[in-house]
Amino acid sequence: MRSLSATEEGGSRMGTDFARMCLIGCGLIGGSISLALRRAGVVRTVIGVDVSQATLDEALRRGIIDAGTMDLSEALLGADLVVIAAPVSVTEGLIGAVAKHQDALACAAIVTDVSGTKQRFVAHGQHLFTRVHFIGGHPMAGSEKTGVTAADARLLENAVYVLAPPPDVTPAQSEALLRLSDGLTRAGARVRLMSASAHDRVVAAISHVPHLIAAALVNQVADLSTGDESYLQLAAGGFRDITRIASSDPLLWRDITLENRDEIRRLIVDWDERLHLLATWLDEGDGAALEAFFESARAFRDLLPARSVGALRSTFSITVSVPDVPGVIGDVASLLGAHQVSIRNIGILESREGDDGQLLLQFDTLAFHDQAAAVLEEHGYAIADRM
Repeated sequence: MRSLSATEEGGSRMGTDFARMCLIGCGLIGGSISLALRRAGVVRTVIGVDVSQATLDEALRRGIIDAGTMDLSEALLGADLVVIAAPVSVTEGLIGAVAKHQDALACAAIVTDVSGTKQRFVAHGQHLFTRVHFIGGHPMAGSEKTGVTAADARLLENAVYVLAPPPDVTPAQSEALLRLSDGLTRAGARVRLMSASAHDRVVAAISHVPHLIAAALVNQVADLSTGDESYLQLAAGGFRDITRIASSDPLLWRDITLENRDEIRRLIVDWDERLHLLATWLDEGDGAALEAFFESARAFRDLLPARSVGALRSTFSITVSVPDVPGVIGDVASLLGAHQVSIRNIGILESREGDDGQLLLQFDTLAFHDQAAAVLEEHGYAIADRM
């Protein structure tokens, strides 16, 4: 995996703007990409395509698109960038539909998708497109929220955006890669190049299997909680945080899991072996093995970048020491609200009479995190921890 910049090998950022983008699918991801590219001045005109007229109307109202239609051929006419931001289950069909109308696209146009798996779609695109360039893409960002109303120009900020070009890239395809990479970089993303097979192998481990495990943990507690409300009452805090991704769209994750089933199944077998090893250590009372297990996990996790967005949607946290007085939570929230800082969650970590308490503030973007820390410190609040 490597970064790609339009300034590599003497490349230039001049002339990289796209005159007309066709956005197929105006939901969370497609809408966010459009907003980010428009804000950065990368695209000038965006024509939206969706199966829902209501979605198109809302996308137009929110400035995601300049015009909307349900007629794909009409939307593709003259487009020099096509973004397919539809569910995995229909992406292959849409790639084929766009390929049938590729003569209507601008010369050297770029077609890309946003699917969470890449091998089948990159192979399909490479086979079908002849006069334009198909480049597989995957923005490693998202939200538990769905739909056009959740679209946010900040979703791509500092997020890894994988581009998976076909094997044996030609000079023309290389130029298209640079052009697309530059546009995404200007929109705030951190572009990385990976082969489609490497992408699917890595995201199976860092995204797909964690979603399955989170869902399994939640279902286990749900089964145990039948007739015993204490599970539900005590499942807030840490358990809720580590299983947050289990709230993701079930249909989306059904399709992704099936699409990448081979890589996922290999990891599940490995996971099963690791659980059996843990059970053995428990049976034997092997404290040294358990300590080494936790230590190695801590050491590797501490190496993970804290200020970037990856395959799982990040939240950026601040722990604030506050006096244990009535109204302090409202004061903090009002202060940040007055500075246009959006807080995702507020939690109380500690509250003892006669001692400072601690508020855990969570933000969706690194920009909000940094702004909140600066505002709070400026107003005399002590920041105990930043994540």
